[in-house]
Amino acid sequence: MRDKEKIFYERSTDELRMKSIRAQKLTQDFKNCPIEDSNSKEAIIKELFGSVGFSPSIEHNFHCDLGYNLHVGDHFYTGFNCTILDMAEVRVGDNCMIGPNVGLYAAGHSIEPKDRN
Repeated sequence: MRDKEKIFYERSTDELRMKSIRAQKLTQDFKNCPIEDSNSKEAIIKELFGSVGFSPSIEHNFHCDLGYNLHVGDHFYTGFNCTILDMAEVRVGDNCMIGPNVGLYAAGHSIEPKDRN
């Protein structure tokens, strides 16, 4: 890529919209799981994420863009209200704990007004 050339994603494409809807449906399914049903919750996370290690734990109100760009290791934990914007790949290793109200943003858009319009 040349120095001045920047590549940004466009959320309005049909392909990206469908991928986002898939992730939203899976996160909605996750949110609707009974609190004590850890097996169903883990199965949904394994379907949503690109790869998942042993014994993931995700608290209520989790959000992501696509899901399949998320890769977490063994014993991954995230607290309440976590948002991970995964338009690019996000990798979290083993035994990592993310606190409440944390956002990880692997997405960006142009800061130039003419490009945003």
